[in-house]
Amino acid sequence: MPDDARRLVTPSRGDGVAAAATEVIGGPVGRFARAGARSWLYVGGVLSSLASVLIALGVLQKNHCERMGWGAPAAFWRGCYSDLPVGVGGQSAATPWSTGGPGHTQPVITAFVTWGLQHLVPGGGTVLHQQQIYYAICAVVITALVAATTIATASMLRDSPWQAAHVALSPVLITASLLSLDILGVALATIGMALWMRRMPLAAGALLGAAVMARTYPLIIIAAIVLLATRERRTSEAVRLLAAAAATAVFFLLAAVAVGGDPLAPYRAWGSATASYGSPWLVSAILHVTIPPTALTVVALLGWLAALLAGMLRVSMRAPVRLGPLALMMLVIVLVTGRSFPLQASLWVLPLIAICALRWREHLVWAMVEVVYFVMVWMYAGVSSNPGKALAPAGYAVFCVIRLVAYAGLAAAAWESAEDVDDRMRPVVRRPAARDGADFRASSTPA
Repeated sequence: MPDDARRLVTPSRGDGVAAAATEVIGGPVGRFARAGARSWLYVGGVLSSLASVLIALGVLQKNHCERMGWGAPAAFWRGCYSDLPVGVGGQSAATPWSTGGPGHTQPVITAFVTWGLQHLVPGGGTVLHQQQIYYAICAVVITALVAATTIATASMLRDSPWQAAHVALSPVLITASLLSLDILGVALATIGMALWMRRMPLAAGALLGAAVMARTYPLIIIAAIVLLATRERRTSEAVRLLAAAAATAVFFLLAAVAVGGDPLAPYRAWGSATASYGSPWLVSAILHVTIPPTALTVVALLGWLAALLAGMLRVSMRAPVRLGPLALMMLVIVLVTGRSFPLQASLWVLPLIAICALRWREHLVWAMVEVVYFVMVWMYAGVSSNPGKALAPAGYAVFCVIRLVAYAGLAAAAWESAEDVDDRMRPVVRRPAARDGADFRASSTPA
């Protein structure tokens, strides 16, 4: 095979921001460079190392709380609050669903992992010291999970593994990665997508089922995969994926019940909760239009239904469809109609941004909005302790709306990227199309 055919697509060949960034290391990849000489595994390793630097910056950003504690309101004013140390201190719970255990607020797998990590903290010492140790342990685990997410993303981008930099080098890693263990669900979901693209439906279903038991949002990814599989006449594979996902979910639910837990507790709590940070319904409450919890549940479920219908409409069109833009569109619909829109949602979309091959310009505009919102949400959270110092509710509402628009723009940019990515990034001599499902660009033919 000639050298030109072996070249992998690199962002610096077609993305202006990426090309400018490479000036510090000698400039963009040249026309005759052997960009494909290194495998996606090598690229994933390099990017994972760089991701650890951003997580270290996140640790630095939260230095005040790491030294003084995560108590309110100081943690709000310093923008360093994290859910991770909450519940740590004293004797660890006997099970994740014991009094004070994480099972009451976290999905099953996240509850088990959180509970297990808490048992790694040695007894004795002050509560703050135990929280500091637990936070350090979680930082190491999160770094490993970000690395796994980055490598799995690179494996889906066999022709352009450097696009996984959208996961490894995103500024939102600094602000959001250490808030909770959400990256656990992201890693499981991303590996599941990678296995599906390698035509391993049972393994993909098992990982995606586990991802749902860690965070609920991967249900959207499963729905997008099934819709595409139906269009591409891969129905039998979709059935196997769904069966494996369901079996995995049932296994962990039964495991929770076996230790005396109530795995449905977090979902019942969600059903009775009021509108929370980031939600458009909190904005309406700020404007004195309060929606009761039951109505919020109905609206959120309608949002999931709307996402599914939008996905069905999109795959029914004759234009080619790819998993990344489809899943991102559906996820954004769910987010903007939900009763909460957490800061950690920025982590959920990173692998989808990468496999959409989004331009760094669009990524950085969205990330800038996320970082600004990160600051503003903590300024608003402190309103009960010091209204004069906190961000006024009306000001916070404005930033919420800007953030909602940024996510809608992200989904729109993904569709635009899907249409022109090949034209702006591929070499003149193109690699033969992959037929084993490993290449995320392999789109379905018109029905």
